[in-house]
Amino acid sequence: MAKFSTKERFIASILSSTPRIKKIIKRLYIHINALIYKKSYNFRIIDNRITEIKHPFDAMCEESFFGYYDKDPNINNKIISHLSSYSTLKKPSPQNSIKIAIKNEMTDEINIIGETFSYTWQQGARCQWIDDNMIMYNVFENGKYLSKVYSLIKKKIIKTFEFPVQDSYRNSYFLSLNYQRIMNLRPDYGYRNLPLLNEIEMKDYDNDGIWKIYFETSKAELLFSLKDIIECDYRDIYKSCNHKVNHIMINNDGTAFIFIHRYYLGKQRFDRLIYSDFKSLKVISNNNMVSHCCWIDDQTIFGYFRHNNKDGYYYCDINTGKISPCEKMTNLKIGDGHPSCCKNWIVFDSYPDKSRMQHLFLYNIKDDYVLPLLELYQNVNFWGECRCDLHPRFSNNGKLIFFDSVYCGRRQLCCIDVSSITKL
Repeated sequence: MAKFSTKERFIASILSSTPRIKKIIKRLYIHINALIYKKSYNFRIIDNRITEIKHPFDAMCEESFFGYYDKDPNINNKIISHLSSYSTLKKPSPQNSIKIAIKNEMTDEINIIGETFSYTWQQGARCQWIDDNMIMYNVFENGKYLSKVYSLIKKKIIKTFEFPVQDSYRNSYFLSLNYQRIMNLRPDYGYRNLPLLNEIEMKDYDNDGIWKIYFETSKAELLFSLKDIIECDYRDIYKSCNHKVNHIMINNDGTAFIFIHRYYLGKQRFDRLIYSDFKSLKVISNNNMVSHCCWIDDQTIFGYFRHNNKDGYYYCDINTGKISPCEKMTNLKIGDGHPSCCKNWIVFDSYPDKSRMQHLFLYNIKDDYVLPLLELYQNVNFWGECRCDLHPRFSNNGKLIFFDSVYCGRRQLCCIDVSSITKL
């Protein structure tokens, strides 16, 4: 693996205080390395217990992708995906819609169930299963970001909510945030249908934050305002910053959630990981850098963040606050990946290395070992907002791993069978 060295990563961290300069230098450096280290193949299956990489929507002419690593596209032999005839090498456009499609694996039938003009290449339209009948996703209608629920049984939209979904808990409730604010500060995850917030709107912290919407009644409440979040373990620097929240993740029994509070001093970004039991807020990590996290169980968070001035993978017990390192994953020295957990296994990925190969791994929590699975090529043209992170996630039974990739030259939702490895 042509990994970026500790020295290279250190230089990158220094340049983070000047994002524009970093972007220019990084882009040039990536192109040079891609030419020097390019391999003769576009993919390689490393573990021979994996027999093939499947492309469930390959029959469609469009590019396909699911989105973020925190949701499973598969339930009861049905797979949901986003489809785009608009090139994913271009930034998302509010004039070009993407489709929501579902495939029946038993019959190979693919049906289009809807379309949306509100999406990103990283998270799609936050399309997600509510149960084995209902699918939820975000749209833009009547000048607002909304969410819709489609019923497979009734073959139509059965509900429209006045708030877009970020994460949902079955058919009980969902949590929402301000995608317009996200667009101002991190367009990778925001929608482009509305104009950017002005300075006064950006400083309105009383009427923005995290909303809870009840599925049955459509009742909505501002669970925590941005003011509440900023005042939790307040620091003086906050008054000079712009603030947002993102990456809300509800635990398996729906009793708690985590999210990232990000604040910007000019172009420089700082992160906090915060936990909530729906009654109060508790800061889990406040060392300026939090990347991707997941729930191991209802009491344990796992993720890549900074602790005691060291970036790495850590477990955190939300009851005791104890933080423990995962040395095996950190010692790979590949930086932050996207972890997803199923029982004793964590699947995670890497960003492209010097040869532009992305790597997919499994980690066994119980026995503490890492298994390399795949390496997949990403062309340098998939860059910035148009990059294609693998975003791996387990199927609900743990036998399959779904991920997005461009190793074939276009964005595709991919799948591998790992049942002979995980034996779940």
